[in-house]
Amino acid sequence: MRLAEPYTIAYETIDSATNIFLAIQTTSGVTGYGCAAPDLEVTGETPDSVLKLFKQWIEPSLKGSDPLRLAF
Repeated sequence: MRLAEPYTIAYETIDSATNIFLAIQTTSGVTGYGCAAPDLEVTGETPDSVLKLFKQWIEPSLKGSDPLRLAF
């Protein structure tokens, strides 16, 4: 995504960002939304690593769980 206003941090000027948007819908119609902004230099993550970990760990843990249960 192109940024409306580029910004500069210690090691570079940022004029765009890669974001991963996610919508998960349950069988009962409840929808949850999320977003990740992986940046190898800052978070140690890439878009591919975020998607791989989601598929490998998060998605299986969500299947069969109660979408209305509050996490503390």
